[in-house]
Amino acid sequence: MQNLEKKPYAYSEQELIETLSTDGKEGLTSEEAQRRFDEFGPNTIESGSKVSAWKILLSNLNNIIVYLLMVAGAVAFIMGDTVEGIAIIIAILIAVLSGFISEYKAQKSVESLQNMVKTTAKVIRGGSLTEIESSGLVIGDLIYIEEGDSITIDGRLTSTKNFATNESALTGESEAIDKDTLTIDEQDVPIGDRKNMVHAGTAATRGNAYAIVTGTGMNSELGRISSMLEEEEQSDTPLEKQLNTLGKSLMLISFAVAAIVTITGIITGRELYEMIKIGIILAIAAVPEALPAVSTITLALGMKTMANHNALVKSLPAVETLGSTTVICTDKTGTLTENQMTVTHLHLKDGSVYTITGKGYEPEGIFSNDDGEIDPSEHDSLQEFLLAGAFSSNATLVKEETYSIVGDPTEGALVVLGRKASIDRKEKEDGEWERIGEIPFDSKAKYMATAYQQDNKEKTLFIKGAPDVLIDMSGMEQKEIRLLQEANDTLASEGLRVLAVGKLSGYQGDGSEQAMQDALQQGFTILGLAGIIDPPREDVKQAIQEAREAGIRVIMITGDHPKTAGIIAGRIGMDVSGEVITGKEMDQMSEDELAEKIKNTSIFARVSPENKLQIVRALKIDEEITAMTGDGVNDAPALNGADIGVAMGIRGTEVAKEASDMILTDDRFSTIVDAVREGRVIFDNIEKFIYFLFSCNFIEIFVVFISIMLGLPMPIVALQILWMNLVVDVLPAMSLAWEPGEPGVMKRKPRDPRRGIMNRSFAMGVLGNGAVISLGALAVFMISLAMGWEVRVAQTITFTTMAFGQLAHIFNVREKESFGLDRGIVRNRFLIFALIISVLLQLIAIYVPLLSNALGTTTLNATQWLLVLAGAVLPLLIIQGERAIKRRIQKS
Repeated sequence: MQNLEKKPYAYSEQELIETLSTDGKEGLTSEEAQRRFDEFGPNTIESGSKVSAWKILLSNLNNIIVYLLMVAGAVAFIMGDTVEGIAIIIAILIAVLSGFISEYKAQKSVESLQNMVKTTAKVIRGGSLTEIESSGLVIGDLIYIEEGDSITIDGRLTSTKNFATNESALTGESEAIDKDTLTIDEQDVPIGDRKNMVHAGTAATRGNAYAIVTGTGMNSELGRISSMLEEEEQSDTPLEKQLNTLGKSLMLISFAVAAIVTITGIITGRELYEMIKIGIILAIAAVPEALPAVSTITLALGMKTMANHNALVKSLPAVETLGSTTVICTDKTGTLTENQMTVTHLHLKDGSVYTITGKGYEPEGIFSNDDGEIDPSEHDSLQEFLLAGAFSSNATLVKEETYSIVGDPTEGALVVLGRKASIDRKEKEDGEWERIGEIPFDSKAKYMATAYQQDNKEKTLFIKGAPDVLIDMSGMEQKEIRLLQEANDTLASEGLRVLAVGKLSGYQGDGSEQAMQDALQQGFTILGLAGIIDPPREDVKQAIQEAREAGIRVIMITGDHPKTAGIIAGRIGMDVSGEVITGKEMDQMSEDELAEKIKNTSIFARVSPENKLQIVRALKIDEEITAMTGDGVNDAPALNGADIGVAMGIRGTEVAKEASDMILTDDRFSTIVDAVREGRVIFDNIEKFIYFLFSCNFIEIFVVFISIMLGLPMPIVALQILWMNLVVDVLPAMSLAWEPGEPGVMKRKPRDPRRGIMNRSFAMGVLGNGAVISLGALAVFMISLAMGWEVRVAQTITFTTMAFGQLAHIFNVREKESFGLDRGIVRNRFLIFALIISVLLQLIAIYVPLLSNALGTTTLNATQWLLVLAGAVLPLLIIQGERAIKRRIQKS
């Protein structure tokens, strides 16, 4: 068997038969088919590799902050501080295991193999038609395809009869594609224009055909797209980049703190070994040990919240990534629209105009005219049209979990239209009407006709097809023709697909095609025109408006015609001021040129899978954070390449789901907006607890450093620092994960992806607030020494003041602009619980002998407790007072 020197659609039937060494009527012999199977393998798509438990565990270990904690733990053990080392190990285990458990559960929820080609096929071998597993098909096989069949290979058509396929999974176009056997001389023809080809992953919607297999498995278009997923590497999410940067900053801070304190202590005459130990302790204190655990818990909680709102997230960092999104690239068909062809407008020959409501294929809707809602049964011309539309169609409406169409989607639109007015073709045919003949739809003739006999008496021909064809055939008067042509122009200008429906009463012939054609050539009546569209989802317009208010661009990417795409975009409230760019135009642009064009373009039409990746890459040039939504096989490479891929759970293919980061279980575009809001809240909460933990750690460093500079005794000991970092601060920091979000979270622009967590504003806040709280603790320590109390008592007072001061600091953190101690706190009951538990733990550290001896604390009297409370509360009042002054200045 020879390799093809040109594309299969460019071969004539005979050329392809000779090239592939097959037979156009007998097919391959069983022996030759087996030989080719043994040589080239089965017709299967390689499934994506499952994420192993070990890989998830290692990804959670591969964190620079975890590495810092490991080093800190090792140092603690080397210096003989076993308790400190064990405490750090516990911190690592909490962080790593909580992340592992959450991600492992998520992966198990969405693990699936690609089953799109695991079906049966009808193949002719040695002249006999047989049905086999589709995995057994080989190149050169002659296959037979009929309405309803799933197509599992790429093939060149050799014979067609009224044949059409639905290729929306590959092209994004919802309309059925009429097929023929004509040779295509051009090269690089888009999938949607390959009229003489069928492709794996599509389905036959009408008629039947024979085809010679030209591509199987990974050599099919479906396989080629799947292989692109392996080629496209996923970059780190914004949060992963932020935490990596933060970890590197922490490493530098830790070494700097250790070096500065050690050198300062030596210069001031402190013992070398003591200062080295203190330097290491402060280096450990600079690392917020609870950070990995708290960040993981925050993301896991966000994952659970999103799942409750129909968004299944497969990895923890992806939860936050949506909150950073600046652009949503979305497929039109099935995402912005219902992917269900629907009749919305009727223009009848008597000049009456009707609009019809309804959702997708559900047989419910309201008919209206200029006078408002009407009853279809009371309008004779409308009833006549609806009956003719239903009778000139072969599609069937079925209901399982939801309504769907078996057959051509456009025919299905007429069938559903009739059902909305209680006209059921099957019921009619079971009653007084009998179909006696049919002229199948032909892509050249562009019409279909049926013959019916009523009560074994009067015969009627019903016909539907392209308006221009039926108008020329009808023989109607010029006045009526002019009215229909104007109606056709009106409907087409609104982006609707237009069908004409007519009938010939008093037919005298039989049910043969020739007799029916002869009768129709003598003239018939066009009853009216139907305007059909794949309608936008009901909640899309509001969701796009919310996205716009949130500063997020929505870009439509579709395989549809540019005009249709533009009209749909306008109806759902998208920005249509820029030009519509097609896939062919994109192919002629460099990435930089496309990056410049995309700044003012929101609609891309007639695109290929490669074009979608081009768009994602062009957006990355401008450092946009891109979310790509989609449901088809053609969406998978772009889903994989975007910062976050969002697949449709109901209509989505297995390939798309596997390539995505998040799956919408309800297929609602508005769910994405809900997820964006949750992502923003999550990042806000991450910033809050990082701010809280850094402030607390700075307090410890500042107090120790100033004490050394002033020649004072150590205000706290090493284990007391770890106690605050791992016990006292953890629960309040974790409680910030439950913060519901501040007002206006979706009224602000997306966070600048180049703006790190450790920015100037963040640093100034940490240093400013930390310094105020530190001065309170330092003042308490100095007063305690001045009172003549023992160093252990002074250390206990300072230790407790710092612990309570850090707990009070939570009210500075939970709300950025106002005081966090308000009625809103009841929405976060975990915070109240966390504060109570932390206070109790601190009291236990003082009054339980076992812990008291380990931590070096002692009991306090009433005077000493008053000093603790003053040192903890006064800094809080100072910080809030300063904020109040700032707010007043800003308002004025």
